[in-house]
Formats: sequence, structure tokens, C-alpha cells
Amino acid sequence: MYKNRAFTIEDVKAYAESKGYNLEFKRYHKVFTLTNKMQPKKWGWIFFPHTEEKLVAKVNDLDQAGWRVAVDLTIERIEKTITEV
Repeated sequence: MYKNRAFTIEDVKAYAESKGYNLEFKRYHKVFTLTNKMQPKKWGWIFFPHTEEKLVAKVNDLDQAGWRVAVDLTIERIEKTITEV
């Protein structure tokens, strides 16, 4: 796919999968989502880690470190929401 500072979206997908989640791009809404592999009802949108307001719409919006932080924060947010409910 598209390269971004010496990494690809496949690298980000592999990182998410190592955490037990699938990374998907929803073209219609132009957003990335994370979905728990074992419990598909556990999911969340990927937000910019520094603002947590704007949704990430393109692979090139973040570098590799930014993607890792964004994935980790999204997983944390998903797990926190589930435990509160």
C-alpha cells in the first residue's frame, strides 16, 4: 500500500493484530477503526493521539510512532469503556 516514512499500513495492521485487534479503514466514512478479534462488539475509532478530537483519515496523517500511540490509546479507551458499562 502507501509508504509513510519507511513503513506501510501493513506494519500498523500487524502491530494492532499483535495486540489482539484488527485495523480497518472504512472508506465511506474515511476513518480507521480497531475491532477486537475475539469480541467484535468491542471497537473504536482511531483519533489523533495529541488531540483525541479529530479522526485519523489517512495513513500519512501519522508516522510509525504516532500510529503505535494511537492504536494503544484506542485499545485503552475500548477496554475502559467496556469495563465501565
